[in-house]
Amino acid sequence: MENKKTIIVVGGGFAGLEFINQLKQAHQYKIILVDLNNYNFFPPLLYQVAAGFMEPSAISYPFRKILRKHDNVKFYMGELQKVVPEENKIILSNGELSYDILVMASGARK
Repeated sequence: MENKKTIIVVGGGFAGLEFINQLKQAHQYKIILVDLNNYNFFPPLLYQVAAGFMEPSAISYPFRKILRKHDNVKFYMGELQKVVPEENKIILSNGELSYDILVMASGARK
């Protein structure tokens, strides 16, 4: 059995999903997407939902639907609490995960 490197991607927004999409054929990696929510959300169209022109389902997509075509990608729902780089692990609100490579794609904050 081969030993695959584990990549953890924190954040399922544009950057995180594009990174995963670029590695969809890289089967030497086991990829774990971590996000607080179980769906990708497109906030620029939120005003369309508020105005009644679109349904909420038109601007949010479940990760399981997005990722089902990637057999080397798994999803883990949780909130990042802490990164422990000297141990190559992250602490989440509901557990911890170990990684070989960590990609922070959690988006911009004010």
